[in-house]
Amino acid sequence: MKLIKNTQDLLTSLKLDAKSGLPIRNFQIDSRKVTKNSVFFGLTGSNVEGSLYAEDAIKKGACLAIIKESKILNSSTQSSKIIQVKSPEKHLIESAKIAIGRYKGGIIGVTGSNGKTTTKNILKNGIKNSYATFQNYNNEIGLPLCALELDSKNSTAIFEMGAAKLGDIDFLSKIIKPNIGIITHIGHSHLDGLSSVRGVLEVKSELINNIKKGGAAIVPDSKYLNYWKKMRDDITFYTFGKKPSASYFPSQIRMTKQGLSFFIESIHLQKRIPIKTKLVGMHNVLNILASFAAIHAAQLNINEFVDGLRGLVNPPQRLDLKTWVRQSQVIDDTYNANPDSMRAAIDVLCQFKGKKIAVLGDMAELGRYRKKLHIDLGDYAKIHGVDFLLGCGDLIQHTVFAFGDNGFFFKNKIELVDFLKKNLVGKENILLKGSRSMRMEEILDLWK
Repeated sequence: MKLIKNTQDLLTSLKLDAKSGLPIRNFQIDSRKVTKNSVFFGLTGSNVEGSLYAEDAIKKGACLAIIKESKILNSSTQSSKIIQVKSPEKHLIESAKIAIGRYKGGIIGVTGSNGKTTTKNILKNGIKNSYATFQNYNNEIGLPLCALELDSKNSTAIFEMGAAKLGDIDFLSKIIKPNIGIITHIGHSHLDGLSSVRGVLEVKSELINNIKKGGAAIVPDSKYLNYWKKMRDDITFYTFGKKPSASYFPSQIRMTKQGLSFFIESIHLQKRIPIKTKLVGMHNVLNILASFAAIHAAQLNINEFVDGLRGLVNPPQRLDLKTWVRQSQVIDDTYNANPDSMRAAIDVLCQFKGKKIAVLGDMAELGRYRKKLHIDLGDYAKIHGVDFLLGCGDLIQHTVFAFGDNGFFFKNKIELVDFLKKNLVGKENILLKGSRSMRMEEILDLWK
C-alpha cells in the first residue's frame, strides 16, 4: 500500500486545497513518463520549465499536476487537477517527508566517495521485501521521488545519497532520517565542488548528524574514526576494514574470475560467516563488510544476506566481465571514475593471469588536483603490473606520460580502436574505464 494513497490525502498533507480523492499510481517529473493516475511535479530546471507540460500531463491521465505559478496556462485546461504553487520543488520534498514519516520500517542511508551503488545493491539483494533507490536517483530530486514510491509492505528502505557540495548529504539525510547510516569510503571525488578530501570528509559526515538517536553508524576503520565518534555519543559506531582492528574484517580471501570467497570475522559474532559472490575486487570485500555490518546492527536475517550475495552480479558498466574479440576478456567499468575507483579497477585487472591492458579516459571533477591525480594514476598502474596503458582524453595524457614505456595516447577513440585491432593477439585482459562524460563504453561498439 502506498504511503500517500490519493490526491486528497496528498493535498491535505501539503495544506493545499483538496480537489478530489483520486488514487495515486506513481509520481513523475517527466511528462513523457506520465500514465493514468500519475502525480506530475512540474519542476523548473536550467533548460526546462515544467509548468509548460502540465496540460500534456493531464491529457495523458495525470490525476494531479503541481506546478509553479504561471499566467501562460490554457483556460481550457482541466484546472481542477492543476495546483499552482510558488515552488513545486519544495512540495516534492515535503511530500517525500510525509511518506517517510508514515513509513514504519527500517531506513538505511548510504553515502561515500565510492561503493555507494554496489553497497545499496548488496543490501537490496540481502534483505527480504526491501526497497532501494533506483538508478542514480541519489540527489535532491531523485531521492524524494524514490521516497514517494516506498510501500508500507517494504521491510527496509535503502537510500543512496550523493554529494557535489557541502550541505548536500545533510539535506538528503534530513529527509530520510535513517536508523543506520553507512559511509563507504572517503577519497577523491567531486573535488570541483568540495575542494579537497577534507571537504569530502565533511560532506559525507553530515550523515552522522542525522542518524536517529540509538541508531548505528557503519564507517571505515580509518584515521577518521575519532572524528566521527566526537560527532555523536548517542549512536553506536561499527567499523569495517581489512585488518582485525575493525569491528568486521575478512579472512581467507580468494579472488578468481568467477568472483570472491572469504569469511567475515568479528568480535560481535559467535562464529565467522562464509561469503561467496560473483562480485570481484578487494573493494567489494569492503562493500560486503559494510553491508553486513548494517545487517547485523539492524538484527536482520544473516542467512538471507549470504544467500542474496550468491545471486548478485555486477551491474552493467561496473566491473562487468565479458568476453570480447579474439577471446580477450574485457572488464567494463565505464560507468564513472575517480582516482580511488581507478586504482580499485586496476587492482582487479592485475589479479588476472596474462597480458594486462588498461584503456582509460579522463577523470572529471577533480578541481585543482586534476593534473597531479592523473600523474599519480600512471605511476600506480606501472607499479602494480599493467603491461600497456592506452589513453584518450585531454587529462589522461598525463597518466600515459607518467606510465612511460608501453603507454600510448590517442586523440580519439577511433584511433585507439585501430591500435587495438593491429596489436591484440588474443586472450588479453582489458580494463575500460573513465568518467561518465568520456563514454568509454563506445570503444566496444567501434570494433567492427
